[in-house]
Amino acid sequence: MINALNGYSSTLMMNVLANNGDRLQELSVQLATGKKSQNFSGLGKVVSQSLNLRSQITAISGYRSTIEQAQLQISVMNLALERIVEIGSDVSGSATATEFSMTSKNQSAGQAIADTYAREMLGLLDSEIGGNFVFSGTTSEIQPTVSFDEILYGKSGADGLITVTDERILADAGADGMGRLSLSTVGSTVTLSEQLTDFGYKLDAVTSTLSNTTVTGPVGSPPSIDIALSGTPNPGEVLNFNLTLPDGSTEIIHLTAVDGLSDATEGEFTVNGTPDAVAAAIESILAQKITENVQVDGEAASRIQASLDFYLTSGDGEPKRVVGADPATATTLDTATAAGKPTVNWYVGDNNANDSRDTATALIDKNLKISYGARANEDSLARQLAYVSAFSLPTYDQDSTLDKNRYTAFADAISSKLSAVQQDDVVKTVQTEIAVANKLMSEADERHMTTNSVLQTTSDEIVGIDNEEVAAKIMTLRNTIEASYQAASMMYQLSLTNYI
Repeated sequence: MINALNGYSSTLMMNVLANNGDRLQELSVQLATGKKSQNFSGLGKVVSQSLNLRSQITAISGYRSTIEQAQLQISVMNLALERIVEIGSDVSGSATATEFSMTSKNQSAGQAIADTYAREMLGLLDSEIGGNFVFSGTTSEIQPTVSFDEILYGKSGADGLITVTDERILADAGADGMGRLSLSTVGSTVTLSEQLTDFGYKLDAVTSTLSNTTVTGPVGSPPSIDIALSGTPNPGEVLNFNLTLPDGSTEIIHLTAVDGLSDATEGEFTVNGTPDAVAAAIESILAQKITENVQVDGEAASRIQASLDFYLTSGDGEPKRVVGADPATATTLDTATAAGKPTVNWYVGDNNANDSRDTATALIDKNLKISYGARANEDSLARQLAYVSAFSLPTYDQDSTLDKNRYTAFADAISSKLSAVQQDDVVKTVQTEIAVANKLMSEADERHMTTNSVLQTTSDEIVGIDNEEVAAKIMTLRNTIEASYQAASMMYQLSLTNYI
């Protein structure tokens, strides 16, 4: 055997054969793995560059994984928001399209649809992915909303939406049904004034074309309007009172002077008689028209505002309630806690003052963090839920003319609040903000894909091999080994068996 031979030549020949064998094994491993070395120490001077490239590739992989998870959540959120927008449009359309035809439950088909849609909206706001509720802020493990039945009727001693809205309607109407407006006449001067309260109607403006009449106001605190007659107005002249209702909408009480008998249903007052008599006629018709408006448009406005006060609880808020045992004489609106009236909190997720988007963030690049969180009770979402819920509440008598007017006014108000114009400032705002976050993530992901391709190519060039080159080296080495073996066998008359 070779290792049994003596002398310098035999040792040199043994080393050559051994080294060639080791080199052949090394090249064979390279060809099998596609790598120059199986450990970093074998890379020599380029090891630090290789490690740096691997670090960057790993970081990009992490960013892309974060983007994938965030975009999956955004996709779920967007689907829910798109459906919520559709619900708003559907309720808006059905509110005005449905005739005054009450079902056995004394509600219209449109109201029944609103009830179903309110429940669906709550389900959408409870959307989750992988056990995480996407509209619960930072408390993603908590289902953000309670059931619609609990919202309507309350639970465990806490009042629900029905109680809250009924209370507010009484508070805005006042004990005399005048919408918290006071009306009086002294001689030939009629005075209309606000009561000092959080509730009811507010005086916005007054316009007049009445001859022999001086109109002033609204002035003072609380504001008041005076209509002072120095003579009699002419038939056909008008007096308009612009009033702001509890939900911020406006109404105009339109009065017209006529000669002879007046028609109260048309808002007419007679100018026959003395200035004192005309002033008394104005007071009478104005009181009648305000009372009628409070029963119809005022009730609609009160119900809508009460629903908003119940649902708009963002920023660590809570439902608002009428303070006092008798709503008709109450003067203050405050939080449920301050009012001493336990009330259902429909949203039970994270509810601090921080921006809702910041409740979920994603680091999608070294210096780029994107916010994409949401809360079910942020104003734009809660506002639409308030309108839909409110429409599902009242009942009406099919045979009552007053109820027909009440329903028509309420349906028109709900339809207006949920109109396409209003939607631009409601749910679509959230959609837009989330869409911007999604776009930034997509752009970052595209950059990462391009960068990763370049880095991976560079890394492969450092640690990888040229298969054809290595194969050629193996063939050359095999030829060398074969030649070395033949030389050794002739020199030492070795057999293949002895060589091995």
